[in-house]
Amino acid sequence: MKHLEEIIKENVPTLVAFVHAGKQDAVEVKYLVDELRKKYAGKANIVKFDNSFNNRISERFRITAYPCYILFKEGEELMREGGEKTVTQLSELVDRAL
Repeated sequence: MKHLEEIIKENVPTLVAFVHAGKQDAVEVKYLVDELRKKYAGKANIVKFDNSFNNRISERFRITAYPCYILFKEGEELMREGGEKTVTQLSELVDRAL
């Protein structure tokens, strides 16, 4: 499996959902990620990253609250959203980068 740093540097949009397993919304984010993976198969990367035990990643990406969604393309952060989101809202983010 590729490392997160390699995935976000790819030339397709990559939406990373940063979650914390101890938070109640982690289960809902898994559902959102699964739906988005189906929708964008072959067009974009959709990744769920459990940040429960990796403070270095939190610091690297300046994650201060969960869930946090960051959209990357070719290693560059294009946009960031936090809090509860729907599949439609997250799809709009990905669509802007396609």
